[in-house]
Amino acid sequence: MYKMKAIYVWLTMMLMMTALAACGGNNGEQPGTAAEGSDQPASESPASAPAKDPVTLTFLIPNTDDVTPYNEIFKAFEEKTGNKVEVQALPGGDYDNMLKTRFSTGDFPDVFLMQPGTKQYVKLRADETLYEWSGEAGVWDNVIDSIVEFQKNADGKAYGVPFGKTGMMGVFYNKDVFAKVGVEPPANYADLIEIAKKVKAAGITPFYEGVKDGWPTQVFYLTGWVSQVDQEIGDEGVRKLDKNELKLSEIAALKDLFVKSKELKELGLFQKNTLSGTFDELQNEMGEGKVAMAFMLDGILPQLEKKFGKDFVRDKIGFFPFPSATDTGTAMITPPNQLMVPSKAKNLEAAKELVKFMISSESVNMFYASHPGIPIFKGATSELYPVQQTVQQYIDSGKSKVNVQNRLTASFLDLGKTLQSFHISGDVDAAIKEMDTNYVKDGNSKRLEGF
Repeated sequence: MYKMKAIYVWLTMMLMMTALAACGGNNGEQPGTAAEGSDQPASESPASAPAKDPVTLTFLIPNTDDVTPYNEIFKAFEEKTGNKVEVQALPGGDYDNMLKTRFSTGDFPDVFLMQPGTKQYVKLRADETLYEWSGEAGVWDNVIDSIVEFQKNADGKAYGVPFGKTGMMGVFYNKDVFAKVGVEPPANYADLIEIAKKVKAAGITPFYEGVKDGWPTQVFYLTGWVSQVDQEIGDEGVRKLDKNELKLSEIAALKDLFVKSKELKELGLFQKNTLSGTFDELQNEMGEGKVAMAFMLDGILPQLEKKFGKDFVRDKIGFFPFPSATDTGTAMITPPNQLMVPSKAKNLEAAKELVKFMISSESVNMFYASHPGIPIFKGATSELYPVQQTVQQYIDSGKSKVNVQNRLTASFLDLGKTLQSFHISGDVDAAIKEMDTNYVKDGNSKRLEGF
């Protein structure tokens, strides 16, 4: 009798196990076992819940961006989570309009890459359409302070997560010229002027300005802003400027930048032909040692490398910020793009998981391996030129600030044209008035508060 009862119990247990195996959602395998040929170990707990059904996320990106590093990250994401990512590349020139059209029709991607800045929040009506990240755990811990500060709007909300690398603007110089003249990077702005005078006395052009191209002339003022204007008005002043509660014409430090630029011209510290100056000629003149310095953005580095080689850029080109009156200045950095997730994304939770995976140490190092640049993530690894290492040191010491143009919702409209006219007329008050008028005009056209 006992044996029959034991056999009955044993058969009952076997039938229950068979039923569990048949009902399991693991391709017919028993929970807690690995598929045949799989490298994955079996779960330690037979009672663990099966994985959620995988989903396919859509990731929007301009077709002008290289998708290679993203695909590598997405492959690792799929291996870890089972979720796939489908990359959809839209024409770069019409990316914003096509994105807004998809939003208006409810055709939301799960994640998309967007230009930097809170001005994108206004463009996309962020409070209505985008997921808000400021309180999300694990997102901000490794982002450098200046980018965290930049990413959040006046209310402390962040509708995008920064991703990529930062660039810089400042003074690039030829190290051989400095060595020939016997000077070092300046300790303050007055020191910079003395260095320029020594360079001129040695028969070399101190500064090059690309007035004909227009856009290079802006770098002097944008880099001077973070070292000089920010010291006067602070973050509060920028917030007032953003709401048109402060006029550009009321900022003494901004007027002083126009005075300084005019002084450089009057002292003969620019090349003789500033009105015909171009970005291309600057590269040649600096590479050949005919020009010592230029207020420029880091886009000059790959151009110099093409013309003079990587060793030249690594060994012969130096960098320092626009100096202030009292110290070496603040390094002006440009922000990276941002990852955004629509609040009505079909796969919201999986999309958030993807963003967090993309900003993990493993993923960002994977990105920088193929797209080296100054990291925005603490502890990230990236191959840098010495000039970029200089900026990295300023970032690490808390002496960096994002370009004011990226911090403002309205733009300094047609600033290049304003500065071209200023180089001809030298009228400081007229130039600032035109800059202020165009700024208000742009804010008004965007229907911003206070304009």
